[in-house]
Amino acid sequence: MKDVDINNLASVIVISYSNIKYLKENINSILKQNYSPIEIIISDDCSNEFDEEFKKSLELYIEENKKENIINYIVNKNKINEGGVKNLNKAIRLSKGKYIIPLECDDCFYDSESVKNIVDFFKYNSQYLMAKSYEYSCDVNMNPISKERFPQWCIDLLNGDPLDLYLRLCKGNFISGSHLYYTREFIDKFGMYDEDYKQLADHTKLLNVTRQGCKIGIIDAITIYRRWGGESRDFNGYNLDQEKKIQIKNELNKDRKTMREKEIIPYIDKIKIGRP
Repeated sequence: MKDVDINNLASVIVISYSNIKYLKENINSILKQNYSPIEIIISDDCSNEFDEEFKKSLELYIEENKKENIINYIVNKNKINEGGVKNLNKAIRLSKGKYIIPLECDDCFYDSESVKNIVDFFKYNSQYLMAKSYEYSCDVNMNPISKERFPQWCIDLLNGDPLDLYLRLCKGNFISGSHLYYTREFIDKFGMYDEDYKQLADHTKLLNVTRQGCKIGIIDAITIYRRWGGESRDFNGYNLDQEKKIQIKNELNKDRKTMREKEIIPYIDKIKIGRP
């Protein structure tokens, strides 16, 4: 990567856990991208099925099918199950690009222009360090169901004062992490995801950064086909035994309690003062 302009590099980050049957489909959507340069970072959180043979098969598949725009790829498997937040942070640390584009393991890019649309937004709207786009919801077999419709009140909040957005996020998250992207400067300014949490990443981060005045941009494009089913939503399509499902649900409940204690209770009353 010595001759690559890091300032144009887009890092597509894929984290997985026990849903690796969708990885080839996911990777194909990355390999079809027209933007250049791209690096692919795949980090698996110690799935049983993600053995050395499977890891090598992914590396070989990328090598044999990539175009010249894919200038780097890393396939990592954690030695122990660390949880979704630590796994995401590990993937970010492995990446080098200016533009960080997470793509959930069971989702796919909407079309060949998805990465270009994301990068172009940041290039032409440099005041934003983080931005959301839109999704096309699909069933577990990737049959399209519906395009996302974002209500005007949500758009008004995103375009307004970040503290108003923070207060609304205290009631619940309406910004999907499945199509939430950011620049390297965002990480440099606000830090990595908080590893006090095991599974809950996006909501906690959004509370933290909007409280500090970070605005969230809106990319006016569909960037992903989103397969419904996932650790923070439900367990459809995942090869998890009942014990693991209970563990993850307990971790999510603990994360929500920690989030209230760290990101909401100490700040919400102070911020409310003087606001309508």
